[in-house]
Amino acid sequence: MINVVDLRKRGIKAIEEEIKKENRAIITFKGKPAYVMLPIKEYEKIMLDKAYNELKAKKEKNEAFVSGADELIKRIENEL
Repeated sequence: MINVVDLRKRGIKAIEEEIKKENRAIITFKGKPAYVMLPIKEYEKIMLDKAYNELKAKKEKNEAFVSGADELIKRIENEL
């Protein structure tokens, strides 16, 4: 975890060091976790996973109005 004071003093270096150790950097404010910094690939994976789960749930409820939803789901599964 990185506190705000350390972030102000060391900037991106503090974030980079923490990400190398934990693959994420949690920034604290007044002793409590406030923000999370992720490598862009991790963020993209999270967003892709979220979109996949939402589309799959809609398809299971027959609410997916995406043409070729089955094909799209398979393509996303291959990316994950």
